[in-house]
Amino acid sequence: MEAVRQPSPRDQIIATALSEITAHGLTVGLDHLSLEKVIAASGVSRATAYRIWPSKQQFLADVIVASVRATTLDVDSEQEVGRIQALLDQHPDFATDAAARRHVVVDGLRISIQADLERIVSSPQWSTYLALSATSRGLPDGVLKTEVTSALAQADQRFTDHRISVYARLPRLLGYRLRPPLDEPTGLSLLSHAAGALMTGFVVKIGTQPHLLTDTFVLPAFGAGELAWTVPAFALTSLVLSYLEPDPDATWGPDQIARSRETLAEITDVLTKAWGEASS
Repeated sequence: MEAVRQPSPRDQIIATALSEITAHGLTVGLDHLSLEKVIAASGVSRATAYRIWPSKQQFLADVIVASVRATTLDVDSEQEVGRIQALLDQHPDFATDAAARRHVVVDGLRISIQADLERIVSSPQWSTYLALSATSRGLPDGVLKTEVTSALAQADQRFTDHRISVYARLPRLLGYRLRPPLDEPTGLSLLSHAAGALMTGFVVKIGTQPHLLTDTFVLPAFGAGELAWTVPAFALTSLVLSYLEPDPDATWGPDQIARSRETLAEITDVLTKAWGEASS
């Protein structure tokens, strides 16, 4: 039987530091990360650790690189999909009443976007990603900055690709289409990048103005009835609807309803796979 390779002291300490970051997130500059505490928690001797990293700055540089490589941005939760399913169940006239259908579409976007915001704001992984993004801008030009910037771009692209796979199914779910002249996959990629940038901007802003996540105003908007909106949910719903419009060729009836439910099941499958990858 092949012997199990034991982690090196360096790997043990880096893994301990990453566990700390996973649990609590990362602050810009890594000021909260104590080398002494990480060494003690890792079980590696202090003398060995300081032979590997003569200075804390060298240690933090290695932690930055390891952390950004390990960063996986959270995806939509099962609860969000369940709330959309419940919304459809609450409106049995969805297929026969165009006004009810529009209300469900708008309310579904509002619900999922607000849940997205709440999840991301409380996520240590997203905190780490945003902190690393800010930290990378202040790094001096060189190998470390190039490595960190490249790894951050890869993490962002993985999340964008996930978003595209969900957005690709939205038109079929809603009976909508991309607004001409947008077409797939260009239109979906533009939507995903724009929504991600706007979402990230609001998450940063909520860090200093947390009321943006909770303060609401009631308004009938986007062809729906009165709904309670936060500023970020309103802005992001507006963005999504600027890319999509009702498909004039979609005929609502039992067949379209069946297609919508099949599409919701497909989206759930996509998310289930992403949940599995994120937790592995």
